[in-house]
Amino acid sequence: MSGRRHGAPAVAVIVLVSALAAGCGGGDRDDDPAAPQAPATEAPTGSDESTVDPGEDEVEIYFTSGEQFHKVERELEGGGSDVERAARALVAGPTRAERRARVEAQTQIPSGVEVDRVRVGDDGTATVRVSPRFLAGIPAQESRRSRAERQELDARLGQVTYTLTQFAEVEAAKVVSGGVGVEPALERDDYAKPRARPDRKPRPRGGESADTRAIQRRLARLRYLPKRAVDGIDGYRTRQAVIAFQSWEGLGRDGIVGPITRAALEDARRPKPRGTGDGKRIEVFREKGVALVVRGGRTKRAIHVSTGAPGYATPAGTFSVFRKEKMSWSVPFSQWLPWASYFFQGIAFHEYADVPAYPASHGCVRVPEPEARFLYRFAEIGRKVVVY
Repeated sequence: MSGRRHGAPAVAVIVLVSALAAGCGGGDRDDDPAAPQAPATEAPTGSDESTVDPGEDEVEIYFTSGEQFHKVERELEGGGSDVERAARALVAGPTRAERRARVEAQTQIPSGVEVDRVRVGDDGTATVRVSPRFLAGIPAQESRRSRAERQELDARLGQVTYTLTQFAEVEAAKVVSGGVGVEPALERDDYAKPRARPDRKPRPRGGESADTRAIQRRLARLRYLPKRAVDGIDGYRTRQAVIAFQSWEGLGRDGIVGPITRAALEDARRPKPRGTGDGKRIEVFREKGVALVVRGGRTKRAIHVSTGAPGYATPAGTFSVFRKEKMSWSVPFSQWLPWASYFFQGIAFHEYADVPAYPASHGCVRVPEPEARFLYRFAEIGRKVVVY
């Protein structure tokens, strides 16, 4: 077994095979045993233990889609061993056709990375020597890396590990960037979902006032808050509701009810869906950072969300929910995704601790913790999702 990353517990790989191997490592399935299951070509999966025989020209290159892996089949080109050619194909990134495909292939490995050489040792470790650019945007010292930077590095190393360990002679992969070893050699087991669930940290409780209660009542009438959330406490849920209102009305998004926001609240109306028809659906407005939960042609709830950051834009179009997991695991980013409802490849609605007032995700739709369970329940299998 290779060295562990960030103290993650050693667990057996959970194997779930699909044609796309999006990489969602299991998690609790929807409790309803009669719920329809996703087609094999869509469902995100855990890890794939398949290997290829040396000499085969067609191999799998592991890119990403949303928060999960997405593999594409390639015919190897150039000289050298199959392992080395696969490594070079990986760092070269998705082709234009793969980037523009219905299931868009993305990569976390920076453009311009060059492979010096790849050697497979007697112990089955493939050592990949690459240019220093592999660590672009990532501090060389581990102690200086933020949580987001650690996750980004996890994904880059995961792409290398999954791509190379498909070969029978490779058990683990180690990346050496600019002559410096990035991490200990990693196996697919190192990306398995931990047994331990994440601890929830309580958010600070805000002050209580009659003014806050009045604002909450107005937000509830406009469907930015549920009625049960009217408690007079200026807390996280209320601030997220204010951001949703400000976003929808085109105001500055700071979660604070100043004079402009207060005046807008007095004259505002319930958000109106763009689509037509009485069917239940979720409409996601990327530029506004708002998701509308629609029933009977009217907005039942308006929720602040954060969609894909530049370069990882959440795809526009009409989709449907095909897989639900109460506690999903993002394999490449080593990240828990609570209350996840997948509606396109590795892209899902899911709870996230940080839902800023700008697009910040890898393509998923981040949902604030107080609203995540409600949206999960509404997003039943087959539920229509429209992204604008």
